[in-house]
Amino acid sequence: MRKNTRRPCAAVILPSRDSIAYRRCATLARQVAARGWDVLAIEPSRGATAVLRETGLEQGVRQYTLEVPGPEPFFGDTPSEKLLAELLTSHDVDVVHVHLAGELADAALLERSWLLGLPLVVSVHAGWAPPPSEAAQVFLTDQFTRADLVCVADHRGLLADWLDPGSPVLDHSSPGAGKGWSDVYRELAGDLEPPETDLTLSVVISTFQRPAALHDCLAALCAQTLPRERFQVVVVDDGSPDSAELVVLPFLDRLDLKFIRLEQNGGPGVARNAGLEAGRGDIVFFLDDDDEPAPRCLAEHLRTYVEHGNDVDAVLGWTGPTADRACSVEAWLAFRGTVYRSHDGLRHYGIGDWHQFWGGRSSIRRSVLGDARFEVPFAEDADLAYRLSRRPRGLRVVHNRHAVQRVRIGLDPVSLMRRAGRVGQARAHLAERHPDLRTHPAYRSTTYEATTRKVGRRTDARLRLMTTNLPTTVEELRRTHDPHGKGTLLDRVHQDLVTVSSIEASLGWLLVTRRTAARAEGRPLRVGISALSPLLDEVAAQLARAPSGSAMLVVGVPPGIAITAADIDVPCEFEVQAGQGADDLWRACDLVASFAPVDGHDPARHALPLPRGGIAETLRRLLDTRDLVGSFR
Repeated sequence: MRKNTRRPCAAVILPSRDSIAYRRCATLARQVAARGWDVLAIEPSRGATAVLRETGLEQGVRQYTLEVPGPEPFFGDTPSEKLLAELLTSHDVDVVHVHLAGELADAALLERSWLLGLPLVVSVHAGWAPPPSEAAQVFLTDQFTRADLVCVADHRGLLADWLDPGSPVLDHSSPGAGKGWSDVYRELAGDLEPPETDLTLSVVISTFQRPAALHDCLAALCAQTLPRERFQVVVVDDGSPDSAELVVLPFLDRLDLKFIRLEQNGGPGVARNAGLEAGRGDIVFFLDDDDEPAPRCLAEHLRTYVEHGNDVDAVLGWTGPTADRACSVEAWLAFRGTVYRSHDGLRHYGIGDWHQFWGGRSSIRRSVLGDARFEVPFAEDADLAYRLSRRPRGLRVVHNRHAVQRVRIGLDPVSLMRRAGRVGQARAHLAERHPDLRTHPAYRSTTYEATTRKVGRRTDARLRLMTTNLPTTVEELRRTHDPHGKGTLLDRVHQDLVTVSSIEASLGWLLVTRRTAARAEGRPLRVGISALSPLLDEVAAQLARAPSGSAMLVVGVPPGIAITAADIDVPCEFEVQAGQGADDLWRACDLVASFAPVDGHDPARHALPLPRGGIAETLRRLLDTRDLVGSFR
């Protein structure tokens, strides 16, 4: 079997040259290089613009100077950090060691390394102190707990003030009994060689009309440390108007690759079933077309099955942004909380429950699947995992943080808001299929009960997100503190996104519940809209395509406007609601497509607004079928 001959690689972020710790840290980097490591030593310095420059090779250590414009903001997203993130990924770094001893070694570097999924060591040297603001202290406390290892020169005071009791803390002068830094790095990086096993792997990629993303995904698969003969790739084009075949063709001689084109778009579940049937591997890894697996990703999935044996049924990898997005505000917003993927609480090689089988970043044993297949096009991963979990042994999902993959699209606030609404609808549909899920904490948590309190904040929070030009106002966001002393404006924007996302998910859930109640009562779902709304024709056209008797259009006529049923020309069944104002329409319908909630809006008694997103897509998913229609795309 072909061996991987790549040497392990460590990136050492040195303190500034004028710190007393600089010489000692540079010496430690050379000692690690002498133990067989490729070492990148990055020294920050002041400069007029952000520049990363390689300055030479010294005793096996590749030297870099990172010029940082000053004063450097504390919350990252700077050009210098972007250059550093690209260096870390281009050299396939296995571990990052950040030395905090001066102001230039910005603690935001910790978060960037974490977002990239890289094992992280932090050394806090004597004389270093965090910035004095409250926001900086909160940030540091959070970031230190994300590190794999925190070493301090003096435990007293620093431990109590900055380190979570659960964080591993070792004395800086002795990283471990009888161990040098190369040994510590090796433990954190793990085994770099692909595992010795007869297990084979099939990578199933479902794609729909994203040729550039698919190309980058396939290119990343070509760079895997797992030898080409050890895995197969199946690309399933889910009915794209423009076939993905031209994207696939250049990779046929670089990968063991099979291409399948479906005639109609059926959603990820249908596409993954087609790929599953065409695959031959013992392990099936479901990948989305916008994912870019890091070089060790496939090998780490296989390694988990080898090392855990029958204790593992499925493997969940790590997901973060690509290097070019790791320093963006959007990535910070998406991954810091729970609006996209949250790895908080997950431990390396920890065993999780079925709901951690996340589509597009999980693999599973074919023997565990048996005859089970994806049965719904949307939220197909959760539905399949829940059914498998009902077996006597359940579904044991192991998290491997070294199985890293990264995404670059779908992280903007609008996409995240729309995604949250679809997630809410999907969870409610799944609760219809599996009634036990109605009370499952991973599905119907207090988020849904909190809608009454939050829905009134939806418009203001969403308006701030939509009108904030993040790329041009990031400096203001980072530098301006909340007058109430609760963080920066960036924290407030993130809180807005969390608020709106939870509301959108709640609305998705509650609308499906409202639709189910209407069916149980034997009546159509009442969909309200103003007679003056520019969306009237679009909503009416969608209701005309809905199953007979599933919905009734209610056209609200504002006071003082002389409009009768004879003046309204729409292709669906409708009635006219002439009232004193918007409140009457909200009280007369199940959902309203074009009004903001009135004061005192009660989701239990009043109509609900639609989640954000396309009107046609949202109504189709709500009305067309008892199951799920469409996809996250």
